[in-house]
Amino acid sequence: MNYFRRLTLLLALWSGAVFAEDVYQLPAIGNETSVLQIYAAADFPVVEPVLAEFQKRHPDVSIRYSEFNTRVLYESYLEGLPKSPDLVLSSAMDLQVKLVNDGHARPHKSDQTQALPKWAKWRDEVFGFTYEPAVIVINNKFLSEDQQPKTRSELLDLIRQESDRLMGKIGTFDIEKVGVGYLTWAHDRQQSGSYGRLLEAFGTHRARRFPSSSSMLRSVNSGEILIAYNVLGSYAKSWSERYSNVSVVMPDDYTALVMRSAFIPKRAPNPEIAHRFLDFLLSVDGQQLLADEANLFPIREEVVGDLPAHSLSQRPDTRFQPIPLSLSLLMYNDQAKRDLIFEEWEAAMKTFD
Repeated sequence: MNYFRRLTLLLALWSGAVFAEDVYQLPAIGNETSVLQIYAAADFPVVEPVLAEFQKRHPDVSIRYSEFNTRVLYESYLEGLPKSPDLVLSSAMDLQVKLVNDGHARPHKSDQTQALPKWAKWRDEVFGFTYEPAVIVINNKFLSEDQQPKTRSELLDLIRQESDRLMGKIGTFDIEKVGVGYLTWAHDRQQSGSYGRLLEAFGTHRARRFPSSSSMLRSVNSGEILIAYNVLGSYAKSWSERYSNVSVVMPDDYTALVMRSAFIPKRAPNPEIAHRFLDFLLSVDGQQLLADEANLFPIREEVVGDLPAHSLSQRPDTRFQPIPLSLSLLMYNDQAKRDLIFEEWEAAMKTFD
């Protein structure tokens, strides 16, 4: 593992807002000739094997990896202009597409991007590199696996039956602060007939709002909460393999598949090295590292893994619903729609605070 130095910074931006940023510095293995700056909404340990391997192949490159949550990444990127990173990685697909549509990305076309499925790229500017099922996580001490709900209707039945035990013991993303949380919740609103009842149940049971999948999983494992909703599947899978208290449910009614995506900003200070890293990330070698070392679900069909992401969307059952990289994602950022979703959310949650 490459040597790295971690800094936790509070970035005071021109707007007066203050954003938390974890920065990981990976010095060049050889004589430094360039620095690759990455803004990412992915836990550093998840991508560190890919960064380290890239540096072995390019020993003159130092890497500055800035880690945010999805919404803060988007806001930090815009507030930081005209300064820019070389690459932006995020699972908030709607925010990525908005940045690209607003003219912030430079095109990138290569053998690696051409090898991607059509649904995993848009305008040769933003590219999916993993899939993430949005899953339900349950504490096994609360319910054994054979008792766990398999659909949202069964989840609602469970909440009614175990109302007292679940008071204050349900967790989900804070959709106002976490971009991927908003995306999955807005998708639920479109797809699920039980959306309204689920929102009401979360409100009446004082559901707790979390900033990340990792924080939800820690709370499920400790018993602080008993159910977590819309957790990113790769994190959940890793925790379930390490901790016996954690169990993962991919709902049978439907399981949304969120894509992690990447783009190179138009103002990237080192676009050439950014192109090289993006190609490595999308290559079979890079994708295999993500599958082997990080438990992620890769996009490339040639990659061998425990649960290759492309196989989810090709299963004969219909529960897996990929959210494609496309212009349709812009509707999630329509201000009137966002305001309506937030009003519904706040009305449900604040009523019972």
